[in-house]
Amino acid sequence: MNKQFEKFVKDRPYARPEAAAARLLEIAKAIGADRRGMIPVGAWNATFLNRDKATAAEYALGRDHLIAAGLIVMHGSGGYIMWGPNCDPADRAEMGEEIKLPAASLGLQR
Repeated sequence: MNKQFEKFVKDRPYARPEAAAARLLEIAKAIGADRRGMIPVGAWNATFLNRDKATAAEYALGRDHLIAAGLIVMHGSGGYIMWGPNCDPADRAEMGEEIKLPAASLGLQR
């Protein structure tokens, strides 16, 4: 291989589906579900894509891994996720008063 054409690319922390799924699950727990048991996808993926600097492909890999494992279920509208049948009840966090809108959770200023 010719050294002239080698590129040194930093490893992506969420390139493996298991790593992306673990981070997405962590974010979902931090956001928590509302009283209907739903977590807004906008806050969930914005944190992963903007704060963690992940790619859309890494997001899709992690999300699909969580769905296949039965840890989350996508709402029919696609705007919410819900805890799946295989999710441990201890992990089913509910949205608390301290949880802010996505802009605040991302550290953005108004």
